Amino acid sequence: MESLIFWVCIFVGAIGIVSILAIVVFGWLLFTRSLGILSKEYSHPFWEVLSHRHRSDYESRTLLRYLHESFSNFLERRNEFWTTYGQTLIAALIIITLTLLLLTKTISAEAGLPILSGISGFAIAKGVSPSKTTIESPEEKRG
Repeated sequence: MESLIFWVCIFVGAIGIVSILAIVVFGWLLFTRSLGILSKEYSHPFWEVLSHRHRSDYESRTLLRYLHESFSNFLERRNEFWTTYGQTLIAALIIITLTLLLLTKTISAEAGLPILSGISGFAIAKGVSPSKTTIESPEEKRG
């Protein structure tokens, strides 16, 4: 019976390590790709405003205000995502650790199951705050 519990613990630990690595790789890939998208999305309009090509001062200020609001919105959403990502990663680590401790009977079910259900409920219920309204570009405001 102990050998079966040992192999179940090894199996749960392996699945836990694979899932944690998948979460970390997902975050790493998302972070590296978002840097390239960020530079492409915001650099062209910014340099266009700085060069003052065929724009009045009002249009330039409107475009700069739009870029500022858009970038601020991007930063808020990015921070919300990384906060949720970190909480999910920590919740996954706690769930895996508690599961292994329960399987090896290091802690009793009376102590571990309420913690496990609380962490699981928090991880499931954690959502992103309601989305904000999108920011209109200066071209959309005119026409």
